Amino acid sequence: MRSVNWLLAAAMVSGLSGTALAQTSPPPPTPAAPAMAPADDAGLTRSHWLASGFVGGNFGSTNNEFVTVDRSRSFDWGGQVGYLWRGVVGGEFLANFTPSFGVDSLGVLLVDNPNVNSYMANAVGVLPLGAQGQFQPYISGGFGGIQMRFANGIVGSGILGNGVVADVTNSSVSQTRWGSNVGAGIMAFAGKVGFRGEARYFHANTFTPDATNLANLVTQSLLSDLNFWRADVGVAFQW
Repeated sequence: MRSVNWLLAAAMVSGLSGTALAQTSPPPPTPAAPAMAPADDAGLTRSHWLASGFVGGNFGSTNNEFVTVDRSRSFDWGGQVGYLWRGVVGGEFLANFTPSFGVDSLGVLLVDNPNVNSYMANAVGVLPLGAQGQFQPYISGGFGGIQMRFANGIVGSGILGNGVVADVTNSSVSQTRWGSNVGAGIMAFAGKVGFRGEARYFHANTFTPDATNLANLVTQSLLSDLNFWRADVGVAFQW
């Protein structure tokens, strides 16, 4: 009988000890939170900067009131810097330079083809596609200046469409007028570096040439209502 009592007592002590140990044992450690992936510098909805450099060519032809200008394809290069709010809308500054704007026929003889440069302030709209917004079709357009410059002057003679006889020798002449542009293209990024390709239409305002210098009058006649297309491709950056 005593043995049974001892066994019961021992069982009760063991049970109470196990319960106490279970109550005082520390809780299991809390699992560590998963590491957060670093934030993408330029994602689908993040505001960011853009910059690009590109090369391409002008194409098309135009007739204006004073002079008929048929352009051959001519090389151009340029750059762009802009800012996108939430990666969707923003603004950009665009500069293009054509060292030799191809001219096939004119009413006067030229030493060489003119430089035609443009400087535009544009509004931009982007549609980010892909998990990180890496594909970005866009449209942009705005206003600025279009410059025509004959670095080595105009030499020769001819009759402009307004009846003015041009017989000029001039070392250099330049004219800049207001103009507009509109274009569309796509940017595609792998991280912060990517590709940019676009086609863009430029149009110089129509005005009546009023220069008293014949070289400037010829340049104004060519620049008035000048319009042309440009196609460019290049490298782009976002940050």
